[in-house]
Formats: sequence, structure tokens, C-alpha cells
Amino acid sequence: MISSPISERWSSSWGLPLVCASVLGAVLTMSGHPLLFILLLTAGLAYLALGVLSICSPLLLVSLLLLALEVLPPLYIGALGEAPLYPSFLLLPIVFAVFVVRLPDIRLKWEPVVRGMVAFLIGTALSIPFAFWFSGTSAGMGSLSRWILLAHTALIFCLIRGFAHEQSDRAERSMFVLLFGGAVLAAVYGIVDFVWPLPIAHPAADQFVWLEDAVLRRAQGPFYESSNFGNFCGFFLIAGSVAFFARRERDLGLPRAVLVVFISVLSLAVLVAFSRSVWASILAALLASLMLTRSSRLPRIAGVIAAVLIPLWFVWMFWPGLWEYLVSARLGRLWQLLDDPNYATSGRFDTWVRVVSIMRDQPQYLLMGIGYKTLPVTRLFHGEIVTDNGYLSLLLETGIAGLAGFALFSSAILRVFFRLARSARGIPSFWGTVLFSIWCGELVLLLAADALTYWRNMAIFAGLVALTLNISERRERSSGGP
Repeated sequence: MISSPISERWSSSWGLPLVCASVLGAVLTMSGHPLLFILLLTAGLAYLALGVLSICSPLLLVSLLLLALEVLPPLYIGALGEAPLYPSFLLLPIVFAVFVVRLPDIRLKWEPVVRGMVAFLIGTALSIPFAFWFSGTSAGMGSLSRWILLAHTALIFCLIRGFAHEQSDRAERSMFVLLFGGAVLAAVYGIVDFVWPLPIAHPAADQFVWLEDAVLRRAQGPFYESSNFGNFCGFFLIAGSVAFFARRERDLGLPRAVLVVFISVLSLAVLVAFSRSVWASILAALLASLMLTRSSRLPRIAGVIAAVLIPLWFVWMFWPGLWEYLVSARLGRLWQLLDDPNYATSGRFDTWVRVVSIMRDQPQYLLMGIGYKTLPVTRLFHGEIVTDNGYLSLLLETGIAGLAGFALFSSAILRVFFRLARSARGIPSFWGTVLFSIWCGELVLLLAADALTYWRNMAIFAGLVALTLNISERRERSSGGP
């Protein structure tokens, strides 16, 4: 790993942490609370040490940040009401310190993915002033805060991509394994919480499974929302499935037997999330990956299908009430799509018609939108609207600029990773296939869910994108490519 003069100075300078600790110790000692002093001093020193280590090695910070996004649920503190405090927020001061101190060391190319991400974030940000204008201060602040959450994608991407020249293939490959392990851990948490609800008080989405003898909350995991949870588990279910049927377990860094178990665990988590839109997106992603993968064989594909079907068999054998709900309420409704599309889509169809009517009758909103993520709270249309369609939501809330920015971002993702999947070898080819397939699935998911609100998933996806681009660029350079 290459060390810059700045990182060397920070790695050898502990003056600032010691000064801060001394001041804190003096204040707490004078207050007469020695135990509190010890606890706060230890926590403060650990945080400052993490800051110093992160400035020296930003990849460490990114690993902790992404792992926190994967496995730690938001906290709800009485003083904040129902506003969540995400544990990852505690790392943001260190993130900004890294950017400030290491700014001269950042090397970020103006490449297609960067251009698309910037266009998307700017396109959505341009609508925020209209949130204040049309819906008031409260809605405007909500719009701004939701955009800041979405902007985590840029923070994580820049931390990984901007310091690519200091990192190694081995360190970045270990991050893939770490993220996959975190996904399985989150999946297990969601499954356990579905079967035996954990006694953690928190606001959660009203998403229930209505059985004859019980009412269960759909699996929500550490995300406290089932589609978000299912979508996240789907990312790594797709990665594991591609690794297995393409015989690329080595590129994922997991033994074959372990991989099969992980695929089944992730499949069960996706199943008990009971989100049909997520199921459809994963199916679309797997079909896209099969078209891209040249080395897939029928026995391997059958193995993936068997691993995915194990959870279904388990439910059929040991939980007949849940199986009946799955067949009748979740899948059975789809057969009525032509006869009663609103019933088959759980009320979505009438909402989509209403949104299209608003845009037809008031086309002025199509220019810059009414404000990012304001439809559920604005009184502009005499009642809240939950669109459950990412494209319609983006068009009405952020206008043509926001939708065009998203189109540029999506186009860049698909072009770059299709090229990697077809032309590269090893890890870049494998993750190129996975990321292309995931994004194909996301485009399908957006037809029935506003997946852009799943900001934690977007941030994790951005991390995978940046890691893959780093390794690909490094391999091209070592092989004498452009």
C-alpha cells in the first residue's frame, strides 16, 4: 500500500487525541463522575484512534461503514421521536475528516459511472427548492434529508474509487467476502425475527401475513421494511447464484458447500419478506446473468434452483398455513391481473392512473418536479400519494431533470458492466456480470416499488461498483491495457 506524506504524518501523530482526552478527563474529573470519565475517555480515545487509522487507510472506514449499513438496524431515541438514528451516521465525521485531510491524495476520474451518478444526484437535487415552495418547510426539510441519504452513494463511491491507487486486490477482495458475510448475517436476523419476533421496540412498516391462527409481520430484518430487506438479500442471492452456476466460487471467495448454504439462507429471507416485486426483480436478474454467463452448465443451474427451492419445500412441509397464504394471497392474486389489475397489484394500479392524470392535467410539474420524496407528505394534491412506482415517482417529484439523470446513471451502469462481463476475466468479469444483472433487476423492481428510497441498498451497490472498477482498472494496467 502506498503511503502519502499526509497519512504518514497522521499515523505518527497522536498529539490531537491526547490533548482532547486530557481536556475531557479534566472536565469529567472536576464533575465528580470518575466511572463516566473512564467510559467516555475510552470511547473517545477509540473513536479518535479509528479516525486516525481511517485517515491512513480509508478502506478500513469504508468496510465499517458498509457493514454497519448491512447489519445494524436504526436506533429510535425518545428525544428524536420517530426519526431514526442510523449507527453509520456516527462514522460520518470521520468520513468528512478523511476527505478534508486526504483531499490532495484523492484521484477520481471523470468516467461514465461518475458522470451518471453526478447527473442523477444533481437532477434530483434541483427539485428540492420546489419542495419548500409547494409543500412548506417541513416537507422541504424532509426532501433535503432524504436526498442527503441518497447522496451516501457518492460518499462511499468516492472513498473507494478515489483511493484506488493506495489499495490492493487482496484488501478489496476481502471486502467482497465481508459484505457477503454481512448479508447472510442480516438475512439470518430477518428470518429469526420473522419466526420469533425480537423484543426490540421500534416503528415498522405495516406489512403483515394474515393466517387463520396468527398475524405475522413480514420479515423486515435490520431495515424495518420488507421490500427493502428482500431487495438487499436479493443482491447477494444473485451474486451467490452466479458464482455457483458459472463455477466462479473462487471469485466470490467462498467454498462451494458454504455457498450453497448461504444461497438457501438468502432465498429463505427473500421468501419470508413476501414482496412479489422483489421476487420478480431477482428472477429478471438471474435470467440476465444466464444470458451473460458463457460457462454455465445445466447441472449447476439445477443446483441453484434446488438451493432456492429448499425454503419453499421447508414452508410446504412444516408451515401449511403460511404455504396457503403464499399460494392464495401472494401468487394467486397475479392470476387476476387482467380481470382486476388494481386488486392484483394491491391497489397500485389506481394510484398509477391518478399520478398519470396529475401529470396530464398539470404538465408544469414535469419540468422541475414538486420536490424529491414529497408525494407521501405533500398536500398539493389533497392527500398523500404512495406511488409504488419508481419511474412515476421520480418524474413527478423531480421532473424531467431527475428522470433524465437516472437514465444516464442507469445507462452508464449497464454499458460499463456489460463490457466488463463480456470482455474481462476473473473477478472483474464475475462482478461485471453480477452488477449488470442486479441493475437489470432494479429496473424491473422500480415498476412496482420506489426502490430509490432504499438508500442503504443504493450505498452498498455503489460500494460494489467502486470495488469492481478498482480491480478492473488495476488488472488492465498490469496487463498493459489502456
